[in-house]
Amino acid sequence: MFRSKIAMTVVLASSFALAASAGAQASTGRPHLITVNLIEQPGAKPFAFDPLKFTAQRGDTLRFVQASSTMHNVHFKTQPNGAKLGSSFASPYLTKKGQTFTVLIDSRFTNGTYEIMCDPHESIGMHAFLTVQGQE
Repeated sequence: MFRSKIAMTVVLASSFALAASAGAQASTGRPHLITVNLIEQPGAKPFAFDPLKFTAQRGDTLRFVQASSTMHNVHFKTQPNGAKLGSSFASPYLTKKGQTFTVLIDSRFTNGTYEIMCDPHESIGMHAFLTVQGQE
């Protein structure tokens, strides 16, 4: 019986240690990969970003994927005060399915909402919205 109590104590202590470790990892958060597809679809808006709205934190990566047969690009049209996107302000044109444009959400991005558009399809409503949040 003494051995079973020791074994039970070791198992419980290990479980608490694992739970505490998992909680610490969850609270610090790990960078995420956020995939946004540039798509063709039937209907009033034939071209779109999918998803239309997404949220990121510093350390996350945005990957825009050309998923249609029509040329698209990614252009950060509006950005919050203090943002300094530099060369990430607009992507080159993505002309082939599977091509990507990748952006790291880092110190260039301030908290707030960014409107993203596709230059050739702005007039037909190809817009998306990125919200950056978290510690600056």
